[in-house]
Amino acid sequence: MSVSKYPFQMAGGVPVVTAPAEIDATTAGQLRAILLEWHTRGHATVVVDMTGTQFCDSAGLRELVRAHKRARAEGGELRLVLPADGAVPRVFTFTGLDRLIPHFSAPEQAMAQVPAAGRPRRPGPYPGRVTASAGPPAQVQQHGVVTDSRSCERCGAVFVPQREHARFCSGDCRAAWNREHMGDSAVEASALAWSLTAMSEAIARLPGMKIWDRSRAFAAIGEAVWWITMVDATLVRHHLGVYDAVMAAQVPAERRLVEETLAGLRFVRNWIGRDAGLGEVIEAGGMGAGNRRITGWTWKGVPESALASLPPRGQAWEMARYRAYQAHLAGHTIGQTLGRAVTFLTPIGANAASTTVTQGKASG
Repeated sequence: MSVSKYPFQMAGGVPVVTAPAEIDATTAGQLRAILLEWHTRGHATVVVDMTGTQFCDSAGLRELVRAHKRARAEGGELRLVLPADGAVPRVFTFTGLDRLIPHFSAPEQAMAQVPAAGRPRRPGPYPGRVTASAGPPAQVQQHGVVTDSRSCERCGAVFVPQREHARFCSGDCRAAWNREHMGDSAVEASALAWSLTAMSEAIARLPGMKIWDRSRAFAAIGEAVWWITMVDATLVRHHLGVYDAVMAAQVPAERRLVEETLAGLRFVRNWIGRDAGLGEVIEAGGMGAGNRRITGWTWKGVPESALASLPPRGQAWEMARYRAYQAHLAGHTIGQTLGRAVTFLTPIGANAASTTVTQGKASG
């Protein structure tokens, strides 16, 4: 699906928007734009179908809360269709948003008894797709690989990012955007805390996995890698000051080890994103003493991937991830590498969540 367009259908005069598989800082801008566009077209009530959504971080939660508040002010509401289980319904329960935003298990249920105010306030054209006018260009990120340039999320200026998760052309734009988009600090802090808890729980499950059930073991490792890389990205995007301060306090050798470990895990994340099997990068071994737990399995060395289809900067970043993987993951155990990442990220996340609440109280 193009990041600049969201599919939808009209049901009883109410737009039903299909959310993407992942809602984070790279897609939340498009979600904000599409919901705001339907609001300005006169639809106080909008249904968002999230049954295909597998991940939603604090950036996505913030946009959903804002859309619901706008809708309530017009006598309507945002209605969510959530999957029966998985990470998405858990984050809504954990943050308490399941009590704030109406949610349903099927679009038909969400469409039942839509309030009169939820119908269009004025007529308007209904194109086959609504184009989101805000957010980064369509080629900003494909399958987790970053391209040459992107647009600043605040001023719109095109810039060449120096960091993988950069969203702003300057520190001033980042600070201004944070001031302008300060949402419910309690919700944001709770969402971050939930992500940290989910990451820790994913790691804690690994020692108890049965080594002979390799499909489930690989799935558990993949989930842990996913949460680590998403927490890392969230902290870099939204709490860079706290992140950099902790990183700078590390001795140079340890700092490089942590940075390279996280980069190597992003390589694994992209490997999974290409539908490649984890069995190709994990040496499970036999039933020896060192392999009785999957945390004792090791990462395999792998050949270089074909990068010709990527733009130059995308090639450079993916090659950097590959080299980090080869240097600091290959030959090392699953438990050692994942544990190093979690040990680094957990205190940063706790500090960031606390800072978010404090800033929210101060601005209030």
